[in-house]
Amino acid sequence: MAAKKYYVVWVGQQPGIYTTWAEAERQVKGYPKARYKSFPSQAEAEQAFANKPKATASRSTAKSSPKKKSTSSTTTIDLSSDVSIFCDGACDPNPGQAGTGIAIYHKDKLEQLWYGLYNPAGTNNTAELLGLLHSLMFAQAAVEKGQSVTIYCDSKYSIDCVTKWANGWKAKGWKKANGEIKNLDIIKPAHALYLEIAKNIKVAHVKGHAGVEGNELADRMSVVAVEHKETDLARFDETSTISELLAMPRG
Repeated sequence: MAAKKYYVVWVGQQPGIYTTWAEAERQVKGYPKARYKSFPSQAEAEQAFANKPKATASRSTAKSSPKKKSTSSTTTIDLSSDVSIFCDGACDPNPGQAGTGIAIYHKDKLEQLWYGLYNPAGTNNTAELLGLLHSLMFAQAAVEKGQSVTIYCDSKYSIDCVTKWANGWKAKGWKKANGEIKNLDIIKPAHALYLEIAKNIKVAHVKGHAGVEGNELADRMSVVAVEHKETDLARFDETSTISELLAMPRG
């Protein structure tokens, strides 16, 4: 049985505390700059409602857009592979507390959510790279089952490090002329794994915070990782609807 949740609406049609997502959604859906969040207990919800949060900058300071609250609207993309894996990272501040999130779909159905790899002194880049590394691990397992896989990542830096730049760096002894190559402890194993399965997978760039459901869910999981300070990669097993998940804090 799913744990009861309480939904605080700070800005919406009728601000207040609601005991079902359906009630809360009616207050925020389509409302300009709505602000809302779910809480596991009535006491926490009441405290949060009494102390309306101030607008803050984005958790991932490397992404310069202002922080926005989520809505239930999403952008659909064609999930034509057997398995589609979305990965994302969050860091607040940058550098600072970092975490990673992953959403896995079988065809067009959400199958698994993962969060973790918390680092109290990480960066947005390390969180994104770890997301891609672990997505490649999930992809390898799917490839071994004969499944087609596409990994979607909103970090062009991570994709280029692992699929392009690493080839030249490796050929030169993992060095580059104009200075240190950062994050090699993640890039090296990710590149090695990518080379093993490159012929059987696709790695695609997807725009972040653009309403792509899988990317948005991976983003929410990266925030859960930071909030829970989960150092392992853990399965998110709470029973929630997509709308409830999207109502969670975003990175």
